[in-house]
Amino acid sequence: MNLSKSKVLVFDLDGTLYEDTHHFDYQAARLKEKLPESKQDLFEKDYRAAKIGEHPLIIGRIFDVVNDLILVQLDNIVKEAYQWNGNPLSQEEIAKLYPSKIELDFEKMLNVGDPWWISMSIAAHYGMEYKVSYQAFLETREYMMSPQFVMEPIPGFKDALKAVHEKRDLVLLTNSPEPDSEAILQKLGLHEIFALKIFNGEKPTKTVDRFEQIKDHFQVSYDEIVSIGDNWINEIRPAKSLGCSTIFIDAYRLGDETFADLVVQRMSEVIPYLKNIN
Repeated sequence: MNLSKSKVLVFDLDGTLYEDTHHFDYQAARLKEKLPESKQDLFEKDYRAAKIGEHPLIIGRIFDVVNDLILVQLDNIVKEAYQWNGNPLSQEEIAKLYPSKIELDFEKMLNVGDPWWISMSIAAHYGMEYKVSYQAFLETREYMMSPQFVMEPIPGFKDALKAVHEKRDLVLLTNSPEPDSEAILQKLGLHEIFALKIFNGEKPTKTVDRFEQIKDHFQVSYDEIVSIGDNWINEIRPAKSLGCSTIFIDAYRLGDETFADLVVQRMSEVIPYLKNIN
């Protein structure tokens, strides 16, 4: 992939600028303790199974809270649907339940695009309301701001990004709130390199709007923007549809080389491309 034409690089935060994952267990523990005692062991069993890919709820799918179904979709059209136990629905049942495009949100139709949403979807399956699960998320972000959360930087990434900062405009576009996001950037030593930071980005429902905002802000065309992230539905598919270049951090091997202009498993694989920007 050649980034020479790029003028603006847009980065997600979680799972992109850092690769730590131990906070997901912390969030799961917070969710578990908020469930009724009778459902805590069931939650724990499902969470452990999902972590090792032995559950129908896997990253890349959608959880329909209302119908308690796990969905496979493309461009919001449901292709497959599964009950919680993994039993598939027929195409006739799918057509009846989802005759038109679904609308992803944060309460009823959950995009399980990264590990944050594994435990939150399991909690929703066991009856937890979104406002309660979001509180567990905020508690986790507060923990990540604390000295107890030690982050391991990606070797060579900070220096490569700082070098790019001298040549291109860098943008942070994250769904996370500003205070904890800024604290994480401070820990990573990346808090001063972004020309624009967008928090509470509401991806994927507002991804297209955010990229339009970025395009207008920097007075560039979409083909001069690169979207870099680990959530295909949030950061890659919508940006690619606009004509942006895309780099997909596919840590869970969800796709293939057609999923983005560059597909890698780890951010460290992107560093050589960043170093070649002149």
